[in-house]
Amino acid sequence: MKTMKHTTTPLTRTLAAAGLAGILMISASGLPSSHVHAETRTAASTEQAETPAITPPLVTSKTLQSKEKWLETDIKIPVFQGLADTKYQEQLNDIIESHASKDMAKWEKEAAETAASAQKNGYTMRPYQLTITYELTSDGTDGDLISLKVITEGMGMNNGDPRVDTYNFRNEAEAQRVTLEDLFGWDYKAIVDQAVKTAIAADQENYFQHEDGFQGIDAGQAFYVSGGTAYIVFQKYSIAPGAAGMPEFAVKLPGQGQATEEQAAAAVMKSGVYYKDNNGKIMVPAAQVLRQLHFDVKWNGKSKTAEISKGAVWSAVTLNKDAYSVGKMAPRPLGSAPEMTGGHVYVPLAFLTDILHLQAKQDKHGDITVTAAQ
Repeated sequence: MKTMKHTTTPLTRTLAAAGLAGILMISASGLPSSHVHAETRTAASTEQAETPAITPPLVTSKTLQSKEKWLETDIKIPVFQGLADTKYQEQLNDIIESHASKDMAKWEKEAAETAASAQKNGYTMRPYQLTITYELTSDGTDGDLISLKVITEGMGMNNGDPRVDTYNFRNEAEAQRVTLEDLFGWDYKAIVDQAVKTAIAADQENYFQHEDGFQGIDAGQAFYVSGGTAYIVFQKYSIAPGAAGMPEFAVKLPGQGQATEEQAAAAVMKSGVYYKDNNGKIMVPAAQVLRQLHFDVKWNGKSKTAEISKGAVWSAVTLNKDAYSVGKMAPRPLGSAPEMTGGHVYVPLAFLTDILHLQAKQDKHGDITVTAAQ
């Protein structure tokens, strides 16, 4: 079903599919053809040819088929394999299959009831149809982010509404669900809302207006990631007439494409974003702040460590360990250890200023602005 995509660059930056389709297949050799031929000739001459290792696909397909004669199905669901977190993998596969099975049972029931009514009332019954497909739009090669969308479409006496379900997580020892806040920071709602409103304003005739139209994203907003862009997905009829299908709005991720001067220069924390711990230290959300300043932050759930890097700069902080350093420098204490609060790692503000040598200023409203050292 055709959807509309609008691309907009977000106004601020901080630290969550139209790309790879179906099954990911990886080349056995990964070498250009001329190189492969050369390797083949060498192996033939030495009679010591080795079989190249084949990396298994991250996702395989599983087909579900209905036994209800009045329901035609074309259901292919994704099955993950080889994830770092095997328990999460098992749970995710179960959730995806459970959703598909419930959808199939619902359509089987409706098809059977309609067929019975058709026979009783003497009118022609045409089989109902249910199609479930998927797209793996980010395979984890870029920052360990896995992004998947599953598309469910049914057709019956009254055409069923299509639905998109999205799954976003990091392929780590303890898989972490990725949210829009993780991708765009604490101000994610304002960033995404503005992007969607701008796109709708440029194409008003295709969307509902006023109280029936777009009122802002919600906490469970569907989205997927592909090629450095987050695609915000809306279900059919939610913000536009049925002819618009399921609208999608593309918002560039921080650090992708041209950034505004504000995005490149500063991370701003409102007074409610940070707090003071029992030691009187200002504790700030490390990932949200540092990703606004173009640092890469990766969480290792097994070691409870956040790795931080930007160019040649590298550091790591570990929960409940008051030891901070950059590169090979000896670690030093700052009076408070990193803490996990609300699912986010908080570090002393001094880690940013004294260890990473960033600049921080607090205004009269209590807001803290962090910038790169000039």
